[in-house]
Amino acid sequence: MKIRVLPVLVACAALVGLAPSAFAAGPVESGNWTEDSPSYDVQTCQGGKVNGLTFSLPSASAFDACGNGAPRAERRYRNYSGGGTNYSSGVRQFGGTFTISSMGGNRISLKQTFNGDDGPYFMLAVEKTGRLYSVEGGGTINSGIAKVGTAVRVNTVHDVQAHTLRVYINGSLAYTDNNAPGGAFYDKIGAYKTSSGSGSITVNWSDVHFWRK
Repeated sequence: MKIRVLPVLVACAALVGLAPSAFAAGPVESGNWTEDSPSYDVQTCQGGKVNGLTFSLPSASAFDACGNGAPRAERRYRNYSGGGTNYSSGVRQFGGTFTISSMGGNRISLKQTFNGDDGPYFMLAVEKTGRLYSVEGGGTINSGIAKVGTAVRVNTVHDVQAHTLRVYINGSLAYTDNNAPGGAFYDKIGAYKTSSGSGSITVNWSDVHFWRK
């Protein structure tokens, strides 16, 4: 006896198969976005390691010399089009997908919007429970999506003149700050132990893009 597979079921299966990459396309929000290609520096400290877009922190620091000594494994982006080394005008968007492959630590920053010499303005961090939150203020961005092995798409839309920052998780608006500071900014991704955090973690970023308008 032949088994007939209904077209609807086939279509559903295809959609399920596409789900992991469903948020890997272009920018969120409408408008005439122009893709940017900033360069980057690799920053590591206290045993942090960077291999392409894979970032890892050990469970115990190795006390490598660098900056303020916080364990880190990051890319620091610079040389934005129309903005110089940092950007200080316009609307800027970051998009990238992260997947945590292992996490023995807690409260580790994965994405930063850095306010020049004033330090990190916005830090997207993860707890061991999978909760995503804003380090500055502690507000929850998503209660438990960032589980080990789960791909999570992040977009940040920063309007410098309007003093607003919006954060999208898997294409849905999850966080808004309507009182962002002025100044010059840049993006960082990777793994950075917060002041209340601990290692270890290995996280892979993919589909990283930048746009402006």
